[in-house]
Amino acid sequence: MIKKTLLTTSEAAELLHVVPTTIRHWANIGRLPFITTLDGHRHFDKNDILHLLSNTQNLNNIKQNFSILIIDDNKESLAMLTKLLKSYFPHVEIKCADNGFDAGDLLHRFNPDLIILDLMMNRIDGFSICHKIKTTPSTRNIKIIAISSVLADDNIKDIIELGVEIYIQKPFNHEQIKQIISPIIFQ
Repeated sequence: MIKKTLLTTSEAAELLHVVPTTIRHWANIGRLPFITTLDGHRHFDKNDILHLLSNTQNLNNIKQNFSILIIDDNKESLAMLTKLLKSYFPHVEIKCADNGFDAGDLLHRFNPDLIILDLMMNRIDGFSICHKIKTTPSTRNIKIIAISSVLADDNIKDIIELGVEIYIQKPFNHEQIKQIISPIIFQ
């Protein structure tokens, strides 16, 4: 019996417990060596995957040092998103804010790596928060994912101009969140 030594992107992702997008990202930045087949598909040596898997200290350090701040005035949305992210990324530290005061306090005290920001809130102006984050020297490099149930073309244009990296329409697919956030955490 011949043992399979080359793995597809999906097989490598399954072995490492990440999404295929993360594997592609690691390949793009040189973290994970690969070969390209004649038809353009990437394959990964199983030994490279096992080496990365055995080096769990590095993977855990990435996860443990990563933090996410979720800003949304809907407490049910905060709870659902927190639970979802914890299920996908158990070592990531997550804090939530449902009002402007807590958002500002956590932004500077918690110093998150990523902010998930609802743009359309009753008591908080998400666009103003985004503008403040991206124009303040100490916070401008924080990645922001904007979420909203209303993403009109004008809103999309405005948030891109403000510096938002990614925007997602509510309701969103849970797998979509995992695929978007994985490469950010594991870069």
